[in-house]
Amino acid sequence: MSDPRAQLQDLRARIEAAPALPERADWLARLDAALQALGTAAPPAAQLERLRQDVEDAEHARDAANLQRMKVAGQLNTLHKSLAAAAPQVDATKDAQSDALRRIEWLASHGGADPGAAVAAKAAEMEAPMPGRAVLEAVIAGERKFTKQQLEFAIAEAMVLTGWQQTPLELTAQGEAWLAELILKNQSASA
Repeated sequence: MSDPRAQLQDLRARIEAAPALPERADWLARLDAALQALGTAAPPAAQLERLRQDVEDAEHARDAANLQRMKVAGQLNTLHKSLAAAAPQVDATKDAQSDALRRIEWLASHGGADPGAAVAAKAAEMEAPMPGRAVLEAVIAGERKFTKQQLEFAIAEAMVLTGWQQTPLELTAQGEAWLAELILKNQSASA
């Protein structure tokens, strides 16, 4: 893309060289005003680079917001599954919030002492799409690996935590224990 200032300067020089041009002074004044306005604006290349950076920053912010939404949805999903596992006596309906409240009520009134329910709730936590602290600690200790969904989530979160400095392939190459440790450190720092 050529600089418009150079083209306007060229046009101004041609108008100056044509003394018989009608309204010559008006054209020169208009060109001078345009050149002055362009002189205060950033060069097109600098504007484009700034706009590219703005777009990249907006994409990163969008990705971070999406990851945060995924975390909240994962936490809610894990909570609902854990409640369902801990209180299987409460039938599910189409209203998940109502089900959760009825299950909490049932657990509060029955003491929640069913060991089978506790085991089922722990299993639901370990298989949740968003890895919780127990999953992260188990992966770090080498006791288990992430599920496919947990690995995808861990990579997405690691991309945000590292400021998009590494590709998903590079993050995966670091190993699941490294990913889990990175996420766990961040959870501990924000708590």
